[in-house]
Amino acid sequence: MLRLGWLLVALGASCAWGDYLPVDERCVTAIYSAYNYITFSGTPATGMWDTRCQNPLKVASIYAASEVYCQDADGAAGLAQMAAGCEEYGHRQLLPREAVAENLTRDALRAMRVVHYLELTRSDVMDTPIMISPSYFQQVYATIASWQFETWSHHAFGYIGYAYWGALILLGVGYRLCHCFIYYRKAGPRQEIESQIYHDSTRKAWVENLPLVGNIAQWIQTHLLVASPINRGREVFSCTFSNRAEAFAVAGFWIISIVLSVIGYRTFLGNIYWPEITDQLLRYSADRTGIMSFANLPLLWLFGGRNNILIWATGWSFATFNVFHRHVARVATIQAIAHTFLYFIIYFRANKLWKVFYKVYILWGLLAVILMVLLLVASVDQIRFGSYELFLIIHIFLSILTLIGCFYHTIVFEGHEYWKYLWPSVIVWVFDRFLRLVRLCYCNIHVKITGRDIIRTSSARMTYDEATDVVRLEVLPATPFLRPTPGDYFFLYQPFRWTGWESHPFTVGTWEYQADSKSSSLTREPNESVDISHMPLLRNVFSQPDEMTAAETLAPEIYSSRLKAIFWIRPYDGWTRQLRQQCLESKDHPVETTILLEGPYGHQFPIWEYESVLMIMGGTGIASAVPYLQDHLRRSGEEWDETAREKTRTRDIELIWTAKQPAFLRELASQELKPLMTRDDFQASFYATGASDISEGDQDQLTFDIKSGRPHLQSLIMSRASDASSSGVSLVVLVCGPASMADEARAATYLAMRQGYGSIKYVEESFAW
Repeated sequence: MLRLGWLLVALGASCAWGDYLPVDERCVTAIYSAYNYITFSGTPATGMWDTRCQNPLKVASIYAASEVYCQDADGAAGLAQMAAGCEEYGHRQLLPREAVAENLTRDALRAMRVVHYLELTRSDVMDTPIMISPSYFQQVYATIASWQFETWSHHAFGYIGYAYWGALILLGVGYRLCHCFIYYRKAGPRQEIESQIYHDSTRKAWVENLPLVGNIAQWIQTHLLVASPINRGREVFSCTFSNRAEAFAVAGFWIISIVLSVIGYRTFLGNIYWPEITDQLLRYSADRTGIMSFANLPLLWLFGGRNNILIWATGWSFATFNVFHRHVARVATIQAIAHTFLYFIIYFRANKLWKVFYKVYILWGLLAVILMVLLLVASVDQIRFGSYELFLIIHIFLSILTLIGCFYHTIVFEGHEYWKYLWPSVIVWVFDRFLRLVRLCYCNIHVKITGRDIIRTSSARMTYDEATDVVRLEVLPATPFLRPTPGDYFFLYQPFRWTGWESHPFTVGTWEYQADSKSSSLTREPNESVDISHMPLLRNVFSQPDEMTAAETLAPEIYSSRLKAIFWIRPYDGWTRQLRQQCLESKDHPVETTILLEGPYGHQFPIWEYESVLMIMGGTGIASAVPYLQDHLRRSGEEWDETAREKTRTRDIELIWTAKQPAFLRELASQELKPLMTRDDFQASFYATGASDISEGDQDQLTFDIKSGRPHLQSLIMSRASDASSSGVSLVVLVCGPASMADEARAATYLAMRQGYGSIKYVEESFAW
């Protein structure tokens, strides 16, 4: 992986060479640059490219100096480059050597006047070809070489940012592949026993035969992927990180960005562009910060997209890439501010500050920087969490304006060389929006070729229970092919309102299938729910009728029925509060509404690979646990189709659920969790932090206890870790809930792993904007 990282650095540097003037072209470039400071008579008399390509005296002087100071190969390459520039930028042909041959004889060369740097002023008009002095040539050549190095380094250092993130992505992909190689297996029903033995022996042999690899993997898991950034909590300098690996990755990027912004400047006295060292440093650093800020823009858009392919490749969550997105945005904004500030200093030192407000491209750049600062301010946690709708509007609108400002700021450069950083950002953004639209259409519009109801759309209804303070939203997607899995979440839209384009992410709490009254194969009443406790999560849509699985044969109605996805939404501010208000205005019956689904996003964690499972849930975070519990029921059922998915290895599951309202605990325990409450391999503990609304008579009728307060997670996790270690089984700790609860669970898991309980996997289900 380290070699791959260096390879990315080399590739980035090689890309930057595309903007770097070849060595064999520098000699002639230095010569015609030196003659830019000398005025010749004749026609044309003005215009950089006009005089350079067509003025006979100036062209003859360039040819003459090229013969004196350049090797034959360098002279030929440089003159060819000059001729190409005349055609591309000056739209003129370079005068051929034959047109000025009388000025290039040996006698003519010896008779030419030799001038030194600054010997002539712009007002001194030469009426004959002249020769620049050797010192003049060397001074200009050194200036050109320095400028070319700086031009190369600006872009190369920007590409190093790509190399850095590319190396981290490769490490993530490699770690995931190794994990899959060690822990995953695929087997049919006849191979179950052999596969189980092989699976365990393979893991044991891997650890025993390659102890170094096992120790490294365990150290990474313990001290980077589980450990919090600090001893207890995720806040570091007002920045939020899920684990230490995220913090280190972001810190490394900050360090690289700062270091590369201040090193590698090649300065010297006598530079013809900027004679003073201070002026050189100002110009070089101003250009570098601007270019590196542009180089960060594609990363910024890539990490912030919902349809980021890197999420699938690495197995990292959207929340992790969102952390990277925010810090790349901060670095890019600070670099843009530094770029603007340094150029203001340059103009101020040259007494040309007033010209800033007369150059349109500078005003566009200034606008882009101001918008980036506003984006940064509008993305603070207080605004993002307090008013997500306002944050979203500002974010999208200002981001588009920022890109437009960047395009117009760099429109003056020949060849639009800086647009190579902008177009990828546009492409990533458009592609992400296109895939969002595809997901929306897939979930919410279904077109049939024959039969009634050719076009079917999604529908939804919702109810609000004041006792639980939860909105229960039931959505019937239009597509018959959608099969949710544990870990899936969707973005929800309510289109027919003023801000109907807004979307909000929610985890699917549970789902069931309702018989479709239009299907002739149904034997159930319309809208009758189908028990899915023994149904597989996914159907092989490519299977033939005679290849139907056992589950399809037992219950064919599941595949001619309609999915109903259920979401539990805690009303806060903004849209969720509006949902509650809509329900309160319709107390007597559920609210029929239109909700559009976009998804599914997320990924399923294979908890069935672990013998022991501890679930720690807070509030509506129970939505993450219920699908896994129902999946456990299906995998452990006798009718489970083992050819489609492997059978569970889980021996026991313990659920720790804390909620504010006891009514919410009672409702789910008596409905979605009821099939599990009497099982030997499941136990649950319920905690209510709010005032109890259960009378003593009602409490006697309950088959489970609801405790007051919060559980002591450290003692619970340490106890389960100890039991798992003594029994020689693997343990997964699945957490979803408030950040404070997740921090406590993470710290306890880290403590257990540090004390030698190594066979623990910590999984945190979370979503961050």
